[in-house]
Amino acid sequence: MSDETKRTTAEPPSGEQRPPISDKKRNALLRYMAVLFGVAFLLVLLSFLIQMRDSRETISDLHQSNTSALQNAVRLQEENQVLATANEELTAQVEAYQSDLDDAREAQDRLSEEKAALEQQLAEAQQTDTDRQSAYDLLLQAQQTAAAGDLETLAAQLSELAPLETLLSEEAYAQYEILQGLLTAETGTEADSAAGNN
Repeated sequence: MSDETKRTTAEPPSGEQRPPISDKKRNALLRYMAVLFGVAFLLVLLSFLIQMRDSRETISDLHQSNTSALQNAVRLQEENQVLATANEELTAQVEAYQSDLDDAREAQDRLSEEKAALEQQLAEAQQTDTDRQSAYDLLLQAQQTAAAGDLETLAAQLSELAPLETLLSEEAYAQYEILQGLLTAETGTEADSAAGNN
């Protein structure tokens, strides 16, 4: 048989209509479609529930993260406040130590000046004692020279003693004046004798 004969045999006449579907098949088809729609609805519902659970977990995680971040921020702020207070206290201590150091340096400078002044006074006192001792030694030597009658040496000793006369006590100064008077008298007598001889 040719292909055209087969197609003619297989295809029903165009004028004929298909027989209607029976109620049994229609009910089976509706039940099948209802089952399909139910399964699809259940799958969509299950997917929605899963997404809701995931969303809730995500929201819960975000909330916990947010709470933790806020707690960390509060803790850091408190630590920052504590550090700021400690910094202020340390700054105050440093300023106090610096003030004490400045006071100590001023006191050291003042003590150094006082020490230098005392050393100067001590040196002057030592020099005065040395000069006073020299004055008394010269006075003693002058008395011995006067007793020996050496007027020339006595004059030299009294001339050397003159710058130091203020260091003598009243009694020693009185003796010094006696020696000066003696020298003056003896010098005048010698001068008169020399004039009479001429």
